[in-house]
Amino acid sequence: MDKDDIARVLAEAHRQEQTTITHIVRLRGPREAEGSEPIKLLEVNPSTSPSGIWPIAFTPDPPEVPFGSVVIEVTPAEYEDILAKRLPLPNGWTLGESLYQSGG
Repeated sequence: MDKDDIARVLAEAHRQEQTTITHIVRLRGPREAEGSEPIKLLEVNPSTSPSGIWPIAFTPDPPEVPFGSVVIEVTPAEYEDILAKRLPLPNGWTLGESLYQSGG
């Protein structure tokens, strides 16, 4: 599996673990093609406390997850602020593809 496949697996695992997550978006960085660049997920969770952008890093767990990962959990209001560019993402990161969105 490549990095994109692993990102989808991680998003699904997080969605199943945290059932209150309403949206998961892949974040992209300027060094995305490098093997050492972690998979970055932005998770929108109405049950979390608003705290801004706080990336939480996880180490690789080979062989299932050969890449490190970073998760940023935000409230729906914070996500709207990110979309409106009032709340910046770190290190030149940008929003990528949506990996999950609840139906509600």
